[in-house]
Amino acid sequence: MSRTYKDESKAKTRSLVISKNIDGTFDLSVNRALSRSQMSERSLQEELCVRYGYCAEEWDPIIRDLNRDGRKEIFF
Repeated sequence: MSRTYKDESKAKTRSLVISKNIDGTFDLSVNRALSRSQMSERSLQEELCVRYGYCAEEWDPIIRDLNRDGRKEIFF
C-alpha cells in the first residue's frame, strides 16, 4: 500500500497552494515553494490524486473554488 502526503502525521502542517492563471493553467506550490507551473486541469487533477491523495469527490470542491476564486489553499 502506498502512502500519500495526506496520510502523514498531522503534527507537521503543510500546505498546498493552487493558483489558476489567466490562460487557464494552474500553478502548484508546496509549503510556499513553487512545485509545478502551467499545469493543465487534467495534470493538476492527476498530481493531486496520485501524490497528495485528493481524488474523486475531494476534487470537485477544489476545482469549484479555483474557478470561483482563482486560488485554493489546502492544509494537510
